[in-house]
Amino acid sequence: MELTKEQIQHIDTLLKTKGIKYWDLRIEMIDHIVSDVEENSTTNDFKIELEKSLVKLDWHKSLHKENQEGWKNVNKKYRKEYVKEVLSFFKSFRNVFIYTLFTFLYYFITIQVDFDNFKKLSLVFFLTPSTLFLFSITKQIMKQYGKSVNLDYGIFYFSFPFLMISLPLQLIKEAPDNIQKLLSIALIPLFWVFSYAGYKVYKTAFTKVEKMKKELAL
Repeated sequence: MELTKEQIQHIDTLLKTKGIKYWDLRIEMIDHIVSDVEENSTTNDFKIELEKSLVKLDWHKSLHKENQEGWKNVNKKYRKEYVKEVLSFFKSFRNVFIYTLFTFLYYFITIQVDFDNFKKLSLVFFLTPSTLFLFSITKQIMKQYGKSVNLDYGIFYFSFPFLMISLPLQLIKEAPDNIQKLLSIALIPLFWVFSYAGYKVYKTAFTKVEKMKKELAL
């Protein structure tokens, strides 16, 4: 039994009403259902075969639990990918050299300028990655990809370094100037590494969603 586009759309709507709010999670579940129905159907009655498949997969009741498990699994996947990207950065001799050079130049500049100019320079270093972040998010919004669990977590790990560094930078504002300089020199280069890792994770998520959308359009 081969399902039509209308029948597949019916499955998508059904999963949505049962609690699967992310369309990319629904796509993966639809693949399981369609494969099961097409390979194991014993009648030509779509509704009967669909119900049999849902019961077999234990998806015939509310799917709020499956929805939560789905986004938790996606989060676990991207968290693992994020840690992998950070560790991978420091495994490269070239990256470590660039990181060390950047830190040294940052330190060299700070001892040449007064504290006000140092703060301005640090602010530029902090805001520069945000330009890439805003550009990427704007591009995503224009694509109108809808509510995607992959993109949600891609955005989270892309923005995570900004959240991670904001608190320490706020806490050291009352510290002496020399302490602020030393902590900024330690934190800003790390912030760039974590931002780079976050961007790569976001790019992975974005590429996956684009591929899924193209496959849906075929």
